[in-house]
Amino acid sequence: MPGTGDSVVEYGPSDIGSAEFEAANAERVIDAVSAGAVALGSLPHLRDPGDFIAAVPAILGFMPERSLVVTVLRATPEQPSIATVDVVARIDLDDSGRAATAEIVERVAGICVRNTASAVLALIIDDRATPPGDRQRGVRARRHRDLVGALEHRLDAAALPLAGAWAVNTIGVDMPWWSVCEPVRRGRQPDPAASLVTLRQVLEGRPLRASRAELAESVAVDRVLRDRVRAALPAATAAAAQRLARAVRRGEPDAYTREELRKVLRQLVNIEAGACLDGGELAELAGALRATAVRDILFGLMPGRHADAAEALWLRLTRALPDPDRAEAAMLLGYAAYVRGDGPLAGVALETALASDPGHRLAALLDIGLQTGMHPHRLNKLAAAGREAAADLGIALDSEQP
Repeated sequence: MPGTGDSVVEYGPSDIGSAEFEAANAERVIDAVSAGAVALGSLPHLRDPGDFIAAVPAILGFMPERSLVVTVLRATPEQPSIATVDVVARIDLDDSGRAATAEIVERVAGICVRNTASAVLALIIDDRATPPGDRQRGVRARRHRDLVGALEHRLDAAALPLAGAWAVNTIGVDMPWWSVCEPVRRGRQPDPAASLVTLRQVLEGRPLRASRAELAESVAVDRVLRDRVRAALPAATAAAAQRLARAVRRGEPDAYTREELRKVLRQLVNIEAGACLDGGELAELAGALRATAVRDILFGLMPGRHADAAEALWLRLTRALPDPDRAEAAMLLGYAAYVRGDGPLAGVALETALASDPGHRLAALLDIGLQTGMHPHRLNKLAAAGREAAADLGIALDSEQP
């Protein structure tokens, strides 16, 4: 768990299907399906908070622990009784007192206001908590009520209703959920594995991990592969430097950028054909990514024909490259995940980039955007600039054979 000042904000995937919430009873309980960073496709309405809670691991891509999960709803003009899920954010809970609570509340409120919320839902996951009984409120009930009360007060100041707030000690089949505030409602969670959102994630090939630590492990260094790349890197980068020098002497620096970009794009086609790049090939790509012009053009791949292959390549490079070259690949991986709304992976990748190169400005800027709730569509300008720069070189990034 991060300490004070290191709270992690993460967002659920943007393309996991439709999610709609309908107003229900006097408690303003919202019946949910799923959530993401943009309006999602069409799934049946769910009629119980437990159904929403069971869907949260699939929305985030891992099982959250000691977290505040906030769902931002946006009004649907065509159907006033229905709100579309816009953003789902997970924030680490912190027990450091009022200052930490105030920080959490301000960050959540900022996310909601920036995303033009019409209403907000809150879920607390805390393994130390116990459900309320007929004669007792439950362990940590006061802390949770204080947090939700502070959040509700802050949202009220922005004219945003907190439409529902629940707590659980864990997410799992037949585990209890309960309302944080009066009137108290209680229930049992259905099986998360049977959630419609989970089913859709599985069918679309998205892994559901047991924890955020497991997600972080997915981008961890492959030491054997890294050693192979490290051995090949001096020769690969020296050859790239010679090619650049020749292009500069000819007065054609763009020729070098064009050649290196085409090298990357050819490897994307190879990956789509099932190739597994070896250490020498990865070292050559590391050299290509050292050219800022090439790296910046690659933002234009998201979204597009080669987006899946590009994300797979950035992941492999993140696991294979030594520092500080690893930072460029991890930044591109974070960007790719951010664009498609997978905030948890984006956060882990950007943390990796900044650990590899603490001074990496683009990784830092993307991380700030993620932490402050900037919507993925705000990254469209980077993609458009990349495609325009590629076109200036005579290259269409979405062509089948670059």
